[in-house]
Amino acid sequence: MPKLGFKIDARPTEDIPSLARSAERSGFDQFWVCEDLGLAGGVAQVSAALACTDRMEVGLGIAPAAVRNAMYLAMEFGALARLSNGRFHAGIGHGMPHWLTQVGQYPTSLMTCLREVTESVQALLQGGEVTFRGEHVRLDAVSLTHAPDSAPPLSLGVRGPRGIALAKQLGVGVILAEGSTPEYVAEVRKILGPGAQVTVFVWANLDPDDAFGGTDALASTVREALGKPHLAAQLGNLDRTDGGPDTIRRLTVSGDARTCRAAIDRLIECGANAVVLQPIHGQEEVQIELFGKHVLGQR
Repeated sequence: MPKLGFKIDARPTEDIPSLARSAERSGFDQFWVCEDLGLAGGVAQVSAALACTDRMEVGLGIAPAAVRNAMYLAMEFGALARLSNGRFHAGIGHGMPHWLTQVGQYPTSLMTCLREVTESVQALLQGGEVTFRGEHVRLDAVSLTHAPDSAPPLSLGVRGPRGIALAKQLGVGVILAEGSTPEYVAEVRKILGPGAQVTVFVWANLDPDDAFGGTDALASTVREALGKPHLAAQLGNLDRTDGGPDTIRRLTVSGDARTCRAAIDRLIECGANAVVLQPIHGQEEVQIELFGKHVLGQR
């Protein structure tokens, strides 16, 4: 059954427990945290959310491969998998190029780095002893002393065709960032096939009393995204639009309850296994309650 998740971005770590508990009470299936430069560490946030919830899956979206040693990342993921009783979803990406440059960790090849780290982490989580000699990863007969009984789901946070192709080659899922059209989700599903996990992050804002107001509040977010070259694959022909109401609705879950449910259903029909809502910063508590009452409550 498709799942509905909620994503927290740029909130301090001490806010995570109350937000996670509220999301679980409201009926969300998943709770996702990010690991952007300068914000809270992803593993700490995941641990906090898992510790105070009982049912929800908790995802890390995403750990940047270029700044993580593969063995130590597998140790973290393995520990979270054992603590979570199957509720942890691991996400890996290559990292945002300008952030990697800022911290002196830009690899020779972003995609090679992502491939090597993912392959190594996969093998370690499956209980293997790993020796690896690559451009970025170098491991010598290492293994997890306490490998999880079952490796956690692993998805790549990728945007364009090379990343999608890599996910297919490695047999892992994908996390599509905000800015994906339903048509792009359908294209990714076609490439990956029916068995792959496709998680879609999407900007969201529910106003139960005003369909236009709920959508208009995301106008500046969408219009800013339309000018970003790294979103071109996801946006398709929308990067040539002026960011009017129709464009905003195609890229968001917004408006009143009816339009929000329709937008979620559209992404699911196009192939999403999970739709994860990214609210306007500062509106997380309100939006958890509103979606819980007006969307999840109507399931």
